[in-house]
Amino acid sequence: MTEAVETTRCNGYTSSLGTPDARAAVAAYWTRWFAPSEPTKLTAADVILASGCSDALSIVMGALVGSGDRILLSQPLFPQYTVLADYYGVEPVFYDCDPSKEWEVDLVGLQALLDKDQQEGRKIKAMLINNPSNPCGSNWSRSHVEAVVKLCEANGIPLVSDEIYAGMTFDIHSPSPGASPFTSVADIASTATRFIVSGASKRFGVPGDRLGWILQVDPTGRGAKVFKGCGTLTGRFLLPHTVLQRSIIQVLQETDESYYNHALGVLKKNAAHLYEELRAVKGLEPVVPAGGMFMSVRLHIPDFKEEIQNGVDFAGLLAAEENVHVFPGDPFRMPNAFRLTISRPSDITEESTRRIVAFCKRHTQ
Repeated sequence: MTEAVETTRCNGYTSSLGTPDARAAVAAYWTRWFAPSEPTKLTAADVILASGCSDALSIVMGALVGSGDRILLSQPLFPQYTVLADYYGVEPVFYDCDPSKEWEVDLVGLQALLDKDQQEGRKIKAMLINNPSNPCGSNWSRSHVEAVVKLCEANGIPLVSDEIYAGMTFDIHSPSPGASPFTSVADIASTATRFIVSGASKRFGVPGDRLGWILQVDPTGRGAKVFKGCGTLTGRFLLPHTVLQRSIIQVLQETDESYYNHALGVLKKNAAHLYEELRAVKGLEPVVPAGGMFMSVRLHIPDFKEEIQNGVDFAGLLAAEENVHVFPGDPFRMPNAFRLTISRPSDITEESTRRIVAFCKRHTQ
């Protein structure tokens, strides 16, 4: 960014879609890392830049759905999804993800929701997924990602895929330091219309910089009007700013693989430590973490004393007594659970784990 500022070439306006070279860099980056097997490679024409992944998602939803429409949202889910649904006057229809199957989508239940909607006039206009997941910390298998894409293809609905944690996947049971395979919906052969939202904030550790993007994968062209609508909506704010657009080109093209491996090593080490320590604690049922920066822990409420009846009680008392802050699962539509962050330095993670264990010993019966 310093270099971009010093060039003095970033002081002018640019297209609201983003500069052509920045968009081309995003397309090449995504093709290289997350869509290498698809014969139709992404180009700059398939990319729109936005002010972070959340803004990218807001743009896509604004172009796809409107008041009175329905959209398929997962449960658990990132709360921003329901905020956007409310903003656009869209009715969320929730499909379940199964913690006993690494938070995979209940495809049978999902198809039942689509069949019911068809009887009611086909108001469902899109499906939104988040893989790897916040708050679940899951990473779906390639076969499951393909099954979700094929289901959307069969039912003729566009798929919006939040892949902000792309490339941040691991296997805590594997001795290998490398990443566990991640499958983007862009890497699946299908005629389904797909809109992928992502950004620089997580994999590159710059959440405040607010640089995100939308990628379209639309083999049949059925989503062309929607993507054009996305471009129109970028005229609201004319973001992100030009310094970021210039600097992201070098970031995407030249970041050394050792950087990614180091970040994954931190996440994997913390995830393994938290999972192994907490799974032996009475009242806690951690779900094996496999991706992103978080892991989910379910609470077996009958094991706790009467002062803890839900995730909010657990999180509030833990903060008051141990100065450890976890996020209760309720806002994520994940009741009787909480979310842990796995990106902290290992010494903080280990000390936090010790305090959580001590807290649970005091409050279980």
